Amino acid sequence: MSNTFKTIFFILLIINVGYSQNLEIDSGFETNRNYLKIEDFIIDKNIDSALYYVDIQKTINNSDYLNALVNVVNKRASYSEYYKVGTQIYNRNTTDLDSFKKFMGSVPTPNSNVIELDYVYLNWLYVSKLRNHNKIDDASKENERLENYVNNFDEKDENYSKSKLLIENHHIVLLLIEKQIIEGKQLCLESLKLAKELNDTTLQIIFLNHLCDFLIYERDLDGYIENIELSLSLESNSDTKSPYYFDTLKKLIDAYMYKGNYEIRVNELLEIMYSNPSSRLFSYSLYANFLRTLDTNSPLTKSIFKKFDIANSYIEFCKKIETLSKNKIDSNEYFFLIDQNSQLLEAKGYLKEAILYKTKAVNLTRKIYSEDLSNSLANYKTEQVVKEKELEINYQKEKTKLYGIIAILGLLLLSTSLLVIARIKKQSKVLKIKNLEIQKQRDALEIKEREKDLLLKEVHHRVKNNFQIVSSLLELQTKGIEDEKALELANEGKNRVKSMALIHQKLYQNENGLINFDDYIKLLVKELTSMYATEKNITTKVNSENMMFDVDTAIPLGLIINELITNSYKYAFNEGENNELNISINKDKDDYYKLIISDNGPGLNEKINLKKVKSLGLRLVNRLVKQLQGKLHQNNTNGAYFEVLFKDTNLRRQID
Repeated sequence: MSNTFKTIFFILLIINVGYSQNLEIDSGFETNRNYLKIEDFIIDKNIDSALYYVDIQKTINNSDYLNALVNVVNKRASYSEYYKVGTQIYNRNTTDLDSFKKFMGSVPTPNSNVIELDYVYLNWLYVSKLRNHNKIDDASKENERLENYVNNFDEKDENYSKSKLLIENHHIVLLLIEKQIIEGKQLCLESLKLAKELNDTTLQIIFLNHLCDFLIYERDLDGYIENIELSLSLESNSDTKSPYYFDTLKKLIDAYMYKGNYEIRVNELLEIMYSNPSSRLFSYSLYANFLRTLDTNSPLTKSIFKKFDIANSYIEFCKKIETLSKNKIDSNEYFFLIDQNSQLLEAKGYLKEAILYKTKAVNLTRKIYSEDLSNSLANYKTEQVVKEKELEINYQKEKTKLYGIIAILGLLLLSTSLLVIARIKKQSKVLKIKNLEIQKQRDALEIKEREKDLLLKEVHHRVKNNFQIVSSLLELQTKGIEDEKALELANEGKNRVKSMALIHQKLYQNENGLINFDDYIKLLVKELTSMYATEKNITTKVNSENMMFDVDTAIPLGLIINELITNSYKYAFNEGENNELNISINKDKDDYYKLIISDNGPGLNEKINLKKVKSLGLRLVNRLVKQLQGKLHQNNTNGAYFEVLFKDTNLRRQID
């Protein structure tokens, strides 16, 4: 499967509703910016500012969409107008889930005795938004709430049947996510048939798009193109475009580029996206992908350069679309554009610039993950501090109250012993209740501690997944590298990433937050053997029982082991029968640990100075040993022999 087809496949799985509805708005960008500002003020319930920009827009041009915005601001909009505005807000690339939730909170619940179909469509968008943000449970609850609303009406009503099909759409998407292809496709075909019987163009487009998702799983490219073209034909014959319109264009572009020899058709579809202000930003990455398939001297190549007002330079084109898109699309779309630039420049022979863009894409992925993780951890810590403070305040209040009660009891003791006894019994009951409450609070703290452990495991799981993504990116990059030295460096980088990924995999699999290095080394040896020594007979001995380390020690130690084993596999072993590799980790004197890796190969050149070596791998080993506050020794006794004395995290902290 080619990279392009993988891209199509990945996008189809994630995106269930397209980019933007083509409303009756002026094509000028000034008009579009005014509409965006009005929509933002509607979300924030800033009525005065919204009306201010309404007045500005009226001096430029009036439209049905502007009237819909005014009615939404003044809370006298019809559900058709709410749906029209909601669709625009939904499909804006900068709209997050919370913003769309705020807008939905301003939509009143219908109280008529007939189904408000536009209200159903609007809530269908909300279900899709929740689902696309991985809020599957919330999406299912909203879909059930919508179904309860529809069930209150007459089944003979045509809008009842249309509403039921929209509700069934959620079930079809869940079947697609669960990869129940046969059942999902059958249900999709049945829904498409009902949509045709109802003569509802929008519903037909919805189910045609989902049918194409199932055809991708079946690798039926011709059927996929046929149905996407049918969907686009339905769009073209409709006065208003469905929410799938630009997504349909994008799917068709990807499909034709994958199939090949459809350059004219691809260019026509790209021109449609480029011409519309709502989708122009999304066309840039597609143009980059298209240029990658075109010959440098092609008239289409020259026309694209002319469209973007640049000379015949692929590098300038990449810079131009990067500048046009920066801070205007979300991080994931920006990553996709940068990655497409890298692939374009690589295909055209600009390898240095391609690598720079690929590095930028990897750094962007890391930044997105780091920001999300930092925000999650910061929010979690803040919540914990607030709860601890609340417990402390409550405890102080209870203690103060208890002291007051004791003082009152002491005064009453002077007047009557019977009253004192009665009060003591009463306060005993109060204390018992308070103790139960305190116990409940302690139990709650224990639950939170367990949740914290689960969060840490999830963090390690996500780190492992991100390392795997980076490893996959490096794997893809190596496919285009012909230089053996560059390929070797790329593979070594990929192995280092895998060694760190194994660390985090072990962390989220273990309950105690420590890594069993006996298991880790055996897994690492297995990975490296598959790459460097598949045809060599090597006897490997591992002695590292009961060696457990935390993540701060495990990552540098794992990288050291990876580099030294790789060195043996590359330079020590031949095709013979007597290749030996020995690995051991044991506790040494003075709380040090000793790592020994040796082989029976020819050994290192005795003239090599380990502290001044130019090899990247051995330089990395030297730095990692320093990070562990350790010492590195090497000799050529019966082959290469490496000995590393190092300290665990606890001992390093004591010295610091």
